[in-house]
Amino acid sequence: MPDSFISWSHSRRNDWLECPKMFYHKNVLKKGHPEKIEFKQTPAMLAGLEIDNALTDRISKGTPLPEKYAPFEGMAAAVIAAPGLKFTQLKVALDQAFKPCGYMDWNTAWVRSVYDLLILNKEHAFIWDWKAGKIWSDESQLKLFAATAFHTFPETEVIETSYVWLGHGNTSDKTYRRRDLGDLWAELLPDVERMQVAFRNNHFPAQPKRGKSSCSRCDVNKSGLCREAQGPWGG
Repeated sequence: MPDSFISWSHSRRNDWLECPKMFYHKNVLKKGHPEKIEFKQTPAMLAGLEIDNALTDRISKGTPLPEKYAPFEGMAAAVIAAPGLKFTQLKVALDQAFKPCGYMDWNTAWVRSVYDLLILNKEHAFIWDWKAGKIWSDESQLKLFAATAFHTFPETEVIETSYVWLGHGNTSDKTYRRRDLGDLWAELLPDVERMQVAFRNNHFPAQPKRGKSSCSRCDVNKSGLCREAQGPWGG
C-alpha cells in the first residue's frame, strides 16, 4: 500500500517552499533511485556540526571544550548552572493526531524536530538552536520547536526559544505561550497540507521560490534533472 503521507520537518518544509521539484528529488524519491539527490554535508555544515557536538558534550557530559571553542565556555557554564532538566540533541516526533511518538517510527511519525538544547523548569521551558553561520531572519523553525514541545511536554505553559548565533555573540529570541499553539499550527500547516496534496497526487512542478537565484544553487539543476530551470547552476 502506498504511503498516505510524507513526514516533514523544518528543513523539509523549507525545501518544499524553495521548489516542489527540488523537494521531490531530495525527499520523495527513495534511496537508490537514479534521480535521487542524496544529502551531502557541506564544509560549513560539518563545521557547524563540530561546534554542536562540542557544546553537546560539554553540557551533557562535562567534557571540556576544545581550545578553539573556549569563547563559548561562559555560555556553556551558565547553561549547566541554570535550574531545570537539561536535554541536548533531543529528538521529538508527533503523529497526525499531534500525539508524541517515536522519532524512528517510520509509519507513524508525521512531524519531527531536534532541539539542540532544551531546559525544562516546571511550567517554563527554554529551547536553543546553535547557529554557526550568518544571521538571517526566519522564525518558522522556532515556531515549530514551540509547537512540537507543547504537545510533547503538556505541563509546559511558556517556551522561550532562541537562535544562538555563535559567531556573532548574540541571539534571536521569541517567547510562546500555550495559548499561542493554535496560531502556530495555523501558520505552519497550510504549506504542509499543500505538500501532502502534492505527495498524494505525485505532482511536483518546478516553481523556484527565487527564480534564477534558487536554480543557481539547486543540486537538481546541477545534475541536469530539471528542464524547467530558470537559469544555469552557478556553484
